[in-house]
Amino acid sequence: MKQVNLQDPHVVRIGVTTVLNILAKWQCSKQQVRCLLLLPAGSEFQDIESMIFSHEQQERVSYILNIHAGLRTVFNNPKNIYGFMNMSNHNSPFNGEKPIDFLTNGENAEFEPVISSIDSLGIPK
Repeated sequence: MKQVNLQDPHVVRIGVTTVLNILAKWQCSKQQVRCLLLLPAGSEFQDIESMIFSHEQQERVSYILNIHAGLRTVFNNPKNIYGFMNMSNHNSPFNGEKPIDFLTNGENAEFEPVISSIDSLGIPK
């Protein structure tokens, strides 16, 4: 497998653009997108070409891409692939929250529990 060069700003922008498309399909608000990607208030998403992304922002892009890949692995139905993050979930760690709210309500987004939860959906019982 070819390694992705996260030092290349072009590669990072492609990842961010892909994530913005995914977040739109998850029906995230602009505030949720800003929170997930640590974008400053008032930033416009069409300015992606001129932005420089920190290591933490790049890491968040990677997490979101991994969440999306996990959803595509677990579900065949686009309604579930793109709707899962905005559906109330009574399983741990969500406890009635929507996964997207779990990620955006609080100071630090905890991506690992979301990824683990999605990964566990694909494990036969």
